[in-house]
Amino acid sequence: MAIELARPPLGWRRWLPYWRVQRRTLRRLARFGLFDAADYLSRYPDVAASRNDPVYHFLEHGLSEQRNGGVDFAPLPHIQPTTILLPAILSSGLFDPDWYARRYNVSGTPLELLENYLAAAVKDPLRDPGPLFSGTFYTLEHPDTRSVQPLEHYVGYGMREGRRAFRASAADRFMADAPDTPLPGMADYLPSGRKVVVLHWDKGNFFFTDIARYVTEAIAALGFEVTMLTDHAGLDLDGMEIVVVAPHEYCVYGPGTHFPAEVAARAIHINTEQWHTSWFSLALDKMLVSRRALDINPLSARGLSRLGIHAGFLPLLPRANGVFDFKQAPLSRQVTDLRAVKPLTFPARFVDRPYDILFAGALNNRRARALAKLAPVLSDYNCFLHAPRLHGPVTPDNPNMIGSGDLAQLAKNAKILLNIHQGDSHYFEWHRLVLTGIAQGCVPVTEPCSDIGMVRPGDHYVAVPIDEMDERIAWLLDTAAGRHELARLHDNGRALMARLGRM
Repeated sequence: MAIELARPPLGWRRWLPYWRVQRRTLRRLARFGLFDAADYLSRYPDVAASRNDPVYHFLEHGLSEQRNGGVDFAPLPHIQPTTILLPAILSSGLFDPDWYARRYNVSGTPLELLENYLAAAVKDPLRDPGPLFSGTFYTLEHPDTRSVQPLEHYVGYGMREGRRAFRASAADRFMADAPDTPLPGMADYLPSGRKVVVLHWDKGNFFFTDIARYVTEAIAALGFEVTMLTDHAGLDLDGMEIVVVAPHEYCVYGPGTHFPAEVAARAIHINTEQWHTSWFSLALDKMLVSRRALDINPLSARGLSRLGIHAGFLPLLPRANGVFDFKQAPLSRQVTDLRAVKPLTFPARFVDRPYDILFAGALNNRRARALAKLAPVLSDYNCFLHAPRLHGPVTPDNPNMIGSGDLAQLAKNAKILLNIHQGDSHYFEWHRLVLTGIAQGCVPVTEPCSDIGMVRPGDHYVAVPIDEMDERIAWLLDTAAGRHELARLHDNGRALMARLGRM
């Protein structure tokens, strides 16, 4: 199949439309008995309903799922989960033996309970393996997996394919219910006397480069010899501690795809992703190998610990003269050449800041609906709204990119930082609410967030549902009591940053 698919059209056929070339290729595959597209689509209606290219689906998913590619093609015998997948499922933490035994009133060893779940789930598809993973949700998200057991598919294939696996509400509860124990910090992962390398993908999201610099600064401040690189090729990693920022980029699309097994097993991963996203699945696949991770959200770190990963918290803070210590500075040409910006005056008094409201976030349908609802009240105030639709990593050369430094200068000149969650999760966006907002003297007004303890609604930010946000904004900006509340939260934020700076 690979040879036939790679065969280029010759002669005048090079000028045919793609769909004509594809049709000829499918006919040739069927004639040689390699793949029958019509039979595949009729055999698997979920593929036809999804309108996926049958050849692509077969190579990307169908082969590994033991689907039949045609009358002359017989798949390899199915690998029994008892020999391969059962240990992987148990070690993933997604099957919780104690939870399962209580929920379904059964008993046995963890392995016996898992076998009970896999057998029972055939007749009872609503049966769950634990409080986080839902087979029903996974199957609805990925209809092409209906012929396989959902948890087996996710652990065996879906995780490394970056398939969304967790309902936002279930992930929020799972993290919130994790034991409230002290979280380790960076120093707890690094043995004294070892050299450290911090790796990140230079073609990935610009903010992850900032985090890599921050991690490098933090490790150097602990007294370690540390180097930040975008490629480990040619580097002798023996005897070095390896820190990977955003493993869903470096280890999936970047040089980390070539990590030897021994190196992958001892890397320290910096997770930046929310649990309900496909990016988190890619990162989780790597973190479950090394069992060592730091997270930029404390609740997320506790959730990873609940999955059996030695996870700690990496607070992003404006350390003196560090990458996130944003001094007053003019905006870059990339911002001023493409956007209308009010003069930034950096007033000493909070009430004199020129912008009433600042919003910066990638636009999706959810945020678009929320901003449309807020439009009537936003039109009454001085706002800087940056909401581009983005596809793929936001690199420094992207005209829609506003870097961390520029965003901080805008926040230093704004009273309110508006935050709308990207999805239904109540994930606390530390980098936006604390680093961009509170650290710059801006008061976040956000949808309700999960309680992380150290940064609290009512003390350091305003938490309000979208349906009530327009009235709350008008009250904060137009009434004496509201302006007094903004000033109080601004002062509390200054005190909070002083405390966090001593962490």
